Amino acid sequence: EKGLVVIGEPSTASLALDGSHYFNKCWSHAASFITSPPLRDDPETKDQLVEALKDGTLDIVGSDHCTYDLNIRAQGKENFSKIPGGVNGIEERMAIVYERGVVAGKMEMTRFVEVTSSAAAKLLNLYPRKGCIAEGSDADIVIWNPNNIRTITQKTQQQAADFNIFEGLKVTGAPEFVLCGGKIVVAEYQVNACPGSGQFIEAPTWPGICYAKIKEIDN
Repeated sequence: EKGLVVIGEPSTASLALDGSHYFNKCWSHAASFITSPPLRDDPETKDQLVEALKDGTLDIVGSDHCTYDLNIRAQGKENFSKIPGGVNGIEERMAIVYERGVVAGKMEMTRFVEVTSSAAAKLLNLYPRKGCIAEGSDADIVIWNPNNIRTITQKTQQQAADFNIFEGLKVTGAPEFVLCGGKIVVAEYQVNACPGSGQFIEAPTWPGICYAKIKEIDN
């Protein structure tokens, strides 16, 4: 309303969960959902965020992934402010968005790709090197199986965390194959990336997706 350029980014957790977990009588369960900003009590908030992603009010989905084992969270058992904040979300991010958006009939597949990939590349000023399948772009490609139906559980997750906030949540869709720089790093859902294969990529300043709008407003 004030004409400001704002980039909106909900977390994976905020699209699928609500703050009711904070009232769980099990201290370790409640503490495992501590994150910032906190999950909201209103169960309709997650649906409102999905709608905002659909209509472009929000731009991308971040994982906000930062997990802690129970023994570390226990440092705040006598003092709430000492509980380290952070939840899982990087492994579940795309499946949650696909389930809540595409499968639910609220989001087109093209918008799913945009909020999980291309928009982030543009905001980081890495597009079209990233976030795009084209000649000259890095061969970072996800082969998505829309028929993979599974239930999220800590027992089968890739991450080493001892708790999964999405435990028991049924989702549809998963990355069956993933190519990074043209190399297969996920094959038939199994991660086989080699340690040390990552590459630092400097993100240039002044992304056009933001500053072109600012320049337009200023003019």
